[in-house]
Amino acid sequence: MKDFLVSYICHKLRVSDPAKIEIEAKKKLSPESAEELQKYLNKKRGVKHIKTASFMDQFVDTPDFDIFHSGASLRIRYKGDGSNVYVQYKGHGFSHKGILFRSEFSSGKVKGLVREESHHDIIHFAGTGLKDVLDKYVPKEMRSVITDHLGPTVIKRVTTAPVICFYRKDKYLVDMGKVALEPSLDHISAFHINRGSFHSLSNFWEYENEIKSEENDLAAKVSKLDTMMDFDAELAEKFSLHAEPMDKYHRVMSCFMKAPASAVARFSEPLAELPI
Repeated sequence: MKDFLVSYICHKLRVSDPAKIEIEAKKKLSPESAEELQKYLNKKRGVKHIKTASFMDQFVDTPDFDIFHSGASLRIRYKGDGSNVYVQYKGHGFSHKGILFRSEFSSGKVKGLVREESHHDIIHFAGTGLKDVLDKYVPKEMRSVITDHLGPTVIKRVTTAPVICFYRKDKYLVDMGKVALEPSLDHISAFHINRGSFHSLSNFWEYENEIKSEENDLAAKVSKLDTMMDFDAELAEKFSLHAEPMDKYHRVMSCFMKAPASAVARFSEPLAELPI
């Protein structure tokens, strides 16, 4: 049954490696609820605060927003002082009982994508196209999945960066042996880049809870779905948490443009036939 379930999920997400499947729950909450929830998690028995991190994402797309409409997201992540750069791709997902399943791939460190002008501390983009970055720095498996999901024509047409997100993340750990929960609180400031006008700002909080396992064992993750739902249900009784079916890219962009029903459905429609 476990082998069948793993194969089924991989088939639905169009990936061959079950270690690349991410399982997480996402909730909206107000700034007031976020502050109270953070205090609660800091004191909750069995929950350990791991770290506080800040970083920036630049979501990229074609001029026609083909990636947005497909339900996927492709971003360049800047960590540390901004020089630690890598590419992350998340394929379209499906929802089961409010939990999002999707593929997740990350590249190694990308060099030469940006250069810093030390005279006035401005980061300039070097003349490097996305295809060159994918060919040079992205693992073959990740490159193959992106090409399969989006198509080579879309990849060639990725020339815009419609959303930039700044994050402050507080990450926690619930250790259960070979499997763990990683709840986190994210404070996001996301800018929708407009030409010739002010950049629209979306400022919000999110609660996320992701299942992690040794060697990214998908069957082990699935075995703890009930545990994650029980953990989140306990928090929902104490705090104002509301299900968030979309990822950050689609949540921000949905304020400014309408996605086709088919793309939104990949996030919001329950997959009733999932044999769990």
